[in-house]
Amino acid sequence: MVELCWSGRSAADPVRGWVPTEDFAIVAAGLAVGAIVLRLGDTEELRRYGGQVGYRVAPAHQRRGYATAALRLLMPIAMTHGFAMLWITCRPDNTASRRVLEKAGARFVGVVQTPNDSDLFVRGDREMCRYLLAL
Repeated sequence: MVELCWSGRSAADPVRGWVPTEDFAIVAAGLAVGAIVLRLGDTEELRRYGGQVGYRVAPAHQRRGYATAALRLLMPIAMTHGFAMLWITCRPDNTASRRVLEKAGARFVGVVQTPNDSDLFVRGDREMCRYLLAL
């Protein structure tokens, strides 16, 4: 059984264009196996390439459905924050993340280039796949 345990809220950083977040640990059988974050904004940057959700699962716990379960658990939380849909992005070569999104019911929308001045571009992410998850 997978649970989300609230781990805090991160403040916005207007200088960087970051919105506040709700942060959660992904917990399976009492063990924290990863994290998922809900970005509390609806900016063009989040919709196009940044994504309103981010998640990761520790390598030792991958391929067990934890990220998919966590994303499904995050959906009603997102609704309480006024979301009717979520834009989620990932690198085109991240087949595991793409599989998570498809299993959770997200619809592939396309691939976009990241802007040269974005944090994603600076870290080497030149393209992002866009998915739309209806709540």
